[in-house]
Amino acid sequence: MTQKKLPPPVMRRRVGSLLRDYREQADLGPGAAAKKLSWDTTRQGRIERGIYRVAVDDIRRMLETYGIHGDEEAVREMAAASNEAAGAGWWASYMGQISNALLDFIILESKAKKIQIQHPAIIPGLLQAPGYVREIFNSPLHPDNRELSDMLSAIRMARQEVLHRPGNPIQLHALISEAALLHRFPNAPGVMKEQLRKLADDAARPNITIQIVPVDVPAYAAANQAMTILNFNHPWPTAVSIDSSLGGSLLDEPAEVRDLAVVFEKIAELALPAEKSRDRINAHLEGKF
Repeated sequence: MTQKKLPPPVMRRRVGSLLRDYREQADLGPGAAAKKLSWDTTRQGRIERGIYRVAVDDIRRMLETYGIHGDEEAVREMAAASNEAAGAGWWASYMGQISNALLDFIILESKAKKIQIQHPAIIPGLLQAPGYVREIFNSPLHPDNRELSDMLSAIRMARQEVLHRPGNPIQLHALISEAALLHRFPNAPGVMKEQLRKLADDAARPNITIQIVPVDVPAYAAANQAMTILNFNHPWPTAVSIDSSLGGSLLDEPAEVRDLAVVFEKIAELALPAEKSRDRINAHLEGKF
């Protein structure tokens, strides 16, 4: 799983992608845009692929060339993202040891202002208790590599800081299958009680909304794929991760994102409201199911 060469940082790639979208909305080809900006098409292409860092003045010029004037918030956001080092967060020590997809997801998750998670099978990673994490990664379904399992467990726990950081915790809305509350770990009988207690505590936090999808919902809701919808501050577009333990695949095409957001809302309509979900979690914690 070790990566020999890292691609440009994900946020710099997002800057390039956004600048390309603005250029295309202005109906300018890369060559025409480069000519207006008085630089060559090679530079234009490398900026849009996230290879080159872009200074604040150049971003302002590009936006103005594309007909966007006075959006200083977008200029500042993109300049900061373009020039931010990939290893600026706690994940720096794991770079080169985890997949690029997982690294990208961790960074994007840390930048989001609101996260919507739907998982049809297990407790989502941001809400997992330490014992639950250990059991998931040390299960027979994972490769027999204790060092790797320990590292992935540590990463999953570190990701949860986004929910508790002072001043700007992420808003989380999680849809959790009730079937996940019924899981048991024969070799660690106390794990689910710890997990249910954590869910009950998290559900009481003002920045966390948990809805339980009951076992008697229509099958199409229970069988839907796991996904995480990442919502950001202006100017960043929403992105969706089709989840896996190694990072999943990221979608940011507007039509795909809209479709998956509708799926999330449809499942949320079938789920128990937040208050009744807390009652259901507590009922499982008290052994009433």
